[in-house]
Amino acid sequence: MTSSNSGDHLLFQRDGAVATVVFNRPAQRNAISYDMWLALREHMSELAGDEKVRCVVFRGAGGEAFSAGADIKDFPEHRYDSESAKTYGAAIEATLDAIDEIPKPTISMIEGFCVGGGLELASATDIRIAARGSRYGIPVARLGITAGFKEMRRIVRLAGAGNASYIALSGELLDAENAFRIGLLTELVAPEALEDRVYGLARRMAELAPISHADHKEIIRTVADNPGLAGMTDEDFALQYRVFDTDDFKEGLSAFVEKRKPRFKGN
Repeated sequence: MTSSNSGDHLLFQRDGAVATVVFNRPAQRNAISYDMWLALREHMSELAGDEKVRCVVFRGAGGEAFSAGADIKDFPEHRYDSESAKTYGAAIEATLDAIDEIPKPTISMIEGFCVGGGLELASATDIRIAARGSRYGIPVARLGITAGFKEMRRIVRLAGAGNASYIALSGELLDAENAFRIGLLTELVAPEALEDRVYGLARRMAELAPISHADHKEIIRTVADNPGLAGMTDEDFALQYRVFDTDDFKEGLSAFVEKRKPRFKGN
């Protein structure tokens, strides 16, 4: 396994084709500082361009929290009035968009608290697998803060407007069973099974066709934002056919006929 770090608060590891991003501030429940948001955005660009990486896992260190969200200690310097909040918000939004749009499968491996910006970040990943006993919410109204349009959009997409209203307006934390029930989570497992389940799935997905993954992610985003596909052109629809001109399609077909495991290269 290879690894690197960003001020030790963000750890980046790679084991074969699976990369892991670790929020490494367990004493602060893995709160994400302003500098961490910026560093994570930069690293997502690097991961997007790394052909050796086929899947990305996000997790928190220490077992007590995935992430408690944005670090409130940053606020006196970076988020103290409406103008500074715009700059801070733009950094968060750019990072969440980079996670959402990376052309590779992403998984949030969730233990403990997943609240505020932590829940918003998990909601930007494709799959959220969580341990029983974890907790969820966006209790920013307790601080007199408003969650932004783009940050809330993904919560609404996953859980619906009614459940998003409860999450935002009550300020309460949901237990894992209720978070799973309303659609915030993809899967709920026993704590001792979490790591094996997440990395087993990540390794299996990393063996699938990268172009298919990239296209599926774009198609899913498009359908979620535009369910009726209004205004779609022939050029837009051409995306779903481009794989038939790739070497990976030929390899997948040959492997199926020959009853062997395909070796996809992403071209």
